[in-house]
Amino acid sequence: MKKEEKNETKLISNSEEFYKLLESEEYFFVLFSNENCGYCKLAENNIHKVIDSFPEIQLYSLKLSDGAEVFNKFEIKSAPVSKLFIDGKAVYTGFGVRQPDDIYYQLKSFLKSGNSYFEDLAEK
Repeated sequence: MKKEEKNETKLISNSEEFYKLLESEEYFFVLFSNENCGYCKLAENNIHKVIDSFPEIQLYSLKLSDGAEVFNKFEIKSAPVSKLFIDGKAVYTGFGVRQPDDIYYQLKSFLKSGNSYFEDLAEK
């Protein structure tokens, strides 16, 4: 039986939209990426392997071309970079392509949920 997965990554279309999320969402996870970046796609795939274990967060993506000001504010000099925001503050930053188990443990240290990733692995 296939587990129902969350919606796909939501795209942030500009800096203003990012700042609205920062003010309105208690939890959210952002992948800062670049157009046609193979590593960014790999990073997103790895995040999707664990994101369903954390129902309180949604994965967003912000491309450099859509939010250069945000990249500057958070001193993001390369892509991919992922950040977990809680109550408007970045509490976790992952540089480059992170392995799914690393992402899982990092998120679990900040969030209360999170067991299904390893339950799914055990079933396979």
